[in-house]
Amino acid sequence: MGGREIKAFALAPLPVLVPLLVAIGINAVVGGTGDAGGADILLAMLAFVLFGYGTTFLIGIPIHLVLRRFRKTGLIYYLSLTVLPFVLLAGAIAVWLQLAPAPAPPVNPFSLYAQGGGAIKWTLAFGAIASLSATTFWYAGVRQPKS
Repeated sequence: MGGREIKAFALAPLPVLVPLLVAIGINAVVGGTGDAGGADILLAMLAFVLFGYGTTFLIGIPIHLVLRRFRKTGLIYYLSLTVLPFVLLAGAIAVWLQLAPAPAPPVNPFSLYAQGGGAIKWTLAFGAIASLSATTFWYAGVRQPKS
């Protein structure tokens, strides 16, 4: 991988991480941290950064390598492969909710059966967030500037 691709991978999680880190910082300043101290807040911020870059490393690099292998450089390919797992997972949850037997009472209010609609919405929301990172990577590392 070239230098441009490495820089693009460094930029890819930022559309998600920057708003999260700013929100955590504002929450810390405003005082809504409960019993958490400064070290806990920094640890939460570090966890988000590690999760963002880890996800980019584990999912983004294989997607890029597959697309580069097949010489597909369009944004639609990057968005498709990035969002497709989330759409498939949301579809699998929807099918499972329709086909699975109803649980016997008492129903756990935190189970996937009881919270299935929310799980589908959150899965699709994560897909939309992943598309932001894919678009950022494509723009910084794959797109060929017009001359």
